[in-house]
Amino acid sequence: METTYTASTASYSWEISPTNVMAGTVLAILFFYVFFRHVLFVLMFMDIVLGWLRKFRWFPKEGKRRKTFIHWLIAIGLFVGFIILAAALGWLELIAQ
Repeated sequence: METTYTASTASYSWEISPTNVMAGTVLAILFFYVFFRHVLFVLMFMDIVLGWLRKFRWFPKEGKRRKTFIHWLIAIGLFVGFIILAAALGWLELIAQ
């Protein structure tokens, strides 16, 4: 069983195809390590940004999470509703890929 990985950037594409199980295992382990470290990096960056945002009055405080979640649901509903309405009126064309 051969597993291949493909990627493309700026109209260049390449395929990574391990030639044996050991190379595929090492590649998978390194990918998961990079993925895990990337998640931690994003969380660290978000913590810095959240610390800065908490200084503003308009940013939700600790006890306002339910209100923030409800407003998020309303925003998602409005967005999806607009897409459905605009598609029905012919303002948007939805093309399946």
